[in-house]
Amino acid sequence: MSTILVACSVSDLESWLIEDSAKVVPVVNGEAIYHFLDVGQGDSTLIQSNEATILIDTGRHDSDVIFEYLNQLGVIEIDLLILTHPHADHIGNADQIIRQYRPSEVWMDGNQASSKTFELLVDALIETDTDVVEARSGLDVEVGDFLIEIIHPTHLTGDFNNDSISGMITYGELRFLFTGDAEERSEFEMLDSGFDLEADIFKVGHHGSSTSNTREFLEAVNPEIGIYSASENNSYGHPHIEVESLFNELGIEFLGTAEHGTIKIVTDGENYTVELE
Repeated sequence: MSTILVACSVSDLESWLIEDSAKVVPVVNGEAIYHFLDVGQGDSTLIQSNEATILIDTGRHDSDVIFEYLNQLGVIEIDLLILTHPHADHIGNADQIIRQYRPSEVWMDGNQASSKTFELLVDALIETDTDVVEARSGLDVEVGDFLIEIIHPTHLTGDFNNDSISGMITYGELRFLFTGDAEERSEFEMLDSGFDLEADIFKVGHHGSSTSNTREFLEAVNPEIGIYSASENNSYGHPHIEVESLFNELGIEFLGTAEHGTIKIVTDGENYTVELE
């Protein structure tokens, strides 16, 4: 299997870090749209504004639905591709995405899988000479008019789910928290980090699994809406009933692609609307 070469030095990363005392959310330019794509039992979120296009995960390895969405939306290029962890339902078709949309940069957690899907991804990164960054807690970057703050992981454990790249993506005053498939252990590490986890919208952890989405974590995030990604009648039982019940108990609106198809959040940086497919 090929080895990923991280195309940045420690000094490069340090130059991108924004000290907390100087942290300023970029001025927004018009509206931004967060598309929580219906890719079945997988995960993919497209984030667009007038100044940047960000894609988080690329759906299932055995479905090319994501290309239909990107074509319909007229996406031509991607500024940043974030692959939260190397499970096939999160990096499916990432090799084709990289070749076709030529992201300026790809963020990965640094774990290497033995799957054919991962091997194809690595081949595409090498062939296109795409810059790759192993994202770690403390990495704060402005991408267009978005502020991205990585909360987790601080280091790798080899557990793909718990090493998921987790972070806050802020547009104006609206905060969106993404945690990939991070489970209970990682949620408590994020709670202990001292980072302000409060967000308006929470991308529900691990497709709505009860191995994630602990009460303590949800209370800290305190979102208005939680959005999960899963297929209808999937074999994993996602979202788990106890998770949905907890969201309801805490007064958090609970939406998902299994019920609503692709879900869009449209925001001007102050207010937002929800559009269900």
